[in-house]
Amino acid sequence: MLFVTTALSGLMAGLIQTAPPPVQPPQAPATQTPATQAPVPAAGAPTFELDSVVTTGARPRGSASSDIPPDVTLSAEQIAAYGASNIAELLTYLEPLTRSSRGRADGPPVFLVNGRRISGFREIQGVPPEAIERVDILPEEVALEYGYAADQRVVNFVLRSDFRSTTTELAGRLPVQGGRTTIEIEGNRLHISGPTRWSVDAEHERSTPLFESERDIVRDTVSSPNDTVAGISGGAYRTLLAESERTTARGTFKRDLNNTTQATLSGSLEDRSSQSFNGLPGFRLTVPDSNPFSPPGPGSVQVFRYLDTPAALDRQTDSLTGSLGLVVDGFLGDDWRWTLSGNYDRVETDTVTGRGYDAVNVPFQTRLNANDPTANPYGPLSPSDFTRFADDTANSVSQVLSTELVLTGDVFDLPAGGISSTFRFGADTRSLDSTSIRSGLTLDRSQSRDRFNSQASFNIPIASRRQDVLTAIGDLSANFNVGYEELSDFGGLTTLGFGINWSPIEALSLNVSYTDENGAPTISQLNDPIISTPNVPVFDFRTNQTVLVTRIDGGNQNLNSDNRQVWKAGFNFKPWTETDFRIQSTWTRSLTEDAIAAFPTLTPDLEAALPGRFVRSGGVLIAFDARPLNFERFERQDIRTGFNYSRAFGAASPAATPLPGTPGSARPAGIPGGGGGGGPIRMGQGGPGGGGGGGGFMGAMSAMGGMRPGQGRFNLSLYHTVRLQDEIVIATGLPVLDLLDGAATGSRGGSPRNEIQAQGGVFRNGMGAFVNANWREGTRVDGGTGPDLNFSDQATVNLNVFIDLNSQASWVAKFPWLKGGRVSFGVQNLFDTRPEVTASSGGTPLNYQPDYLDPQGRLVSLTFRKILL
Repeated sequence: MLFVTTALSGLMAGLIQTAPPPVQPPQAPATQTPATQAPVPAAGAPTFELDSVVTTGARPRGSASSDIPPDVTLSAEQIAAYGASNIAELLTYLEPLTRSSRGRADGPPVFLVNGRRISGFREIQGVPPEAIERVDILPEEVALEYGYAADQRVVNFVLRSDFRSTTTELAGRLPVQGGRTTIEIEGNRLHISGPTRWSVDAEHERSTPLFESERDIVRDTVSSPNDTVAGISGGAYRTLLAESERTTARGTFKRDLNNTTQATLSGSLEDRSSQSFNGLPGFRLTVPDSNPFSPPGPGSVQVFRYLDTPAALDRQTDSLTGSLGLVVDGFLGDDWRWTLSGNYDRVETDTVTGRGYDAVNVPFQTRLNANDPTANPYGPLSPSDFTRFADDTANSVSQVLSTELVLTGDVFDLPAGGISSTFRFGADTRSLDSTSIRSGLTLDRSQSRDRFNSQASFNIPIASRRQDVLTAIGDLSANFNVGYEELSDFGGLTTLGFGINWSPIEALSLNVSYTDENGAPTISQLNDPIISTPNVPVFDFRTNQTVLVTRIDGGNQNLNSDNRQVWKAGFNFKPWTETDFRIQSTWTRSLTEDAIAAFPTLTPDLEAALPGRFVRSGGVLIAFDARPLNFERFERQDIRTGFNYSRAFGAASPAATPLPGTPGSARPAGIPGGGGGGGPIRMGQGGPGGGGGGGGFMGAMSAMGGMRPGQGRFNLSLYHTVRLQDEIVIATGLPVLDLLDGAATGSRGGSPRNEIQAQGGVFRNGMGAFVNANWREGTRVDGGTGPDLNFSDQATVNLNVFIDLNSQASWVAKFPWLKGGRVSFGVQNLFDTRPEVTASSGGTPLNYQPDYLDPQGRLVSLTFRKILL
């Protein structure tokens, strides 16, 4: 009994010293039962075994306010195995787990922090992974309970209750083939003290351009043998990847206003610029037979020349983005939570596109016709002898001001529990003002939209093991949601949805849902400035050749709203209670009418359906209009199945297993506590290796009470997607375009019927590795009367290895500046696989060459990250 009392005293002392009480609704305290007595936990309540102590509670700290359990929960040690530097990088690794097939586009998931809404992703983007206690990934239905639409998954980051860090990072990336270098430097200061959190981030990134001449691209050029820059024009002044630069600053401040209300203010400013080149301007000159430079023989001679002025066909883009967000939330009594948020975003973009020189009215041709002895058509050419067109310009300013109120609580009690409800009321105003000058003609466009929206969702419990109601059928609940928005330019749009969640046994959960939603095009899709890009290579199926055309992008004011209906059914199965292994499978069917889509890959079917979008001269394609459009119907079905497995391995070092009640003793996951005596965790402090709650990764893990020094953990996940249907109907009366059998919407061909994503990570003693592998089945594009294009299967493997230098005592002793450091080495596309495209007529079209589809190939990166405080 003395042993148990000592353990309890040590645990409670740590909790009291390190965890200021956060704002949360009153709830019954957890009960603690000595292990020598029979513990009597509440029915259905999770339990945490703490050596000889069992603690029971309603749900882990920071959990989402939902009865729907997470599909995946990642502990701190599992997160460490990914080797990410911040939350933004971590999310790229978690993409297979956070992907949703129910959204209108591949947008980001809904983000929560400690179970609460946030002011925007900028609030947490630079947070280091050591500050994360766990990550819960929840299904789309949970988004309804936070006032969002049920079209994206929910990711809840539970942050540590006390944490301090100052981090700096320097990273470099370059392809093995060379030609491009990216340098990034960033810093972050994070302070968490109970309910108070603030952070400041800054980062700068610069990438050099990558030119065609630096890759193995075969381009047919028409030039004179005497043209001194003919060999340059095909690649040296045509970029595959633009030169770019980005500078970002972010800041967040959160604190409690009183014992029931908290507020968060965040802001960011980002400046981006890029410059790309579209080759050299070319001219076809005629040398009269009377000209002193005319070669022997009768008649005039045609000479094709390039003018060595790459800036004449370049494009420069500059954008400045500013965002400001405020979230205030609190509780009304014991049952209701309210959240009031406001955001302002402004984006200004300037684009300048060079149009080259007048190829018809050429002053130099006049000199040739006059037999000017100083006008040598085979010698160096001066730009002053040619007439340059004025540049095309485009300026756009987008602004959004929005506010939203969300109320969540129980409206009625049933035997199986309360009927939880969420009510959302919002209003926003958006504007997009653009001015474009094309070929000397000015076009001013302005689009604004005022929107009022509301949504109500209800979750109705029917059976509950916890409440001892209809326990024979397990846990069963139904949800219903309805939404309405009034748009000043599109009128009223509605949303209706319902779902059922059933858990017949604790290890298995099943869900079925349906959503019927109307959606309007964005004002960017309606009103983006018109931009023309010359010399864009496209494969023309009609003529079986690659041609350089002018591509027209921008907004389309004739777009209509769409209607999307989505059915979803799936299950989540955890067969072994003591093993972290889950199997998931989801079937999704979506039907979108009047679907709003970007312009797809040019195919004979597309040109036959939309002849007005294509411009030909003498049968040769010279331009096409790539602005977004409405398709009559999209219809898709797929099944995604996979598993996640994680386990600890290895024995803990003797120094890492202190007696219960002493600093560094184990704690249950989810229970906050400071390393070594209850103070805040400061990253970078403590001895090498972080034993007993010290610094670095291992110190964070030890203080969490999970993986102890000497132990390791590995993660493994594997997901397979099979597409059963992926069809498009462009317009009434036109044939169905089957993306699984010959149709295409992108440069990578149609939709692969099968895709596999695999991930694996291992972490031990401060060292780790993470592998991400993807495989997609080959596809085919039906060329109609022209050749077919066959796209091969492709498998890519990405590798990231890292080492926490605090775990290397001898290194730190010899080089003290390594303390708190971490080195990461990454390889994207480890085996340098490229898409292989072949035409049925033989050969590979220019814009489908491997180096064109994937200019970088194998990409290596080296990152040094240091925790200063």
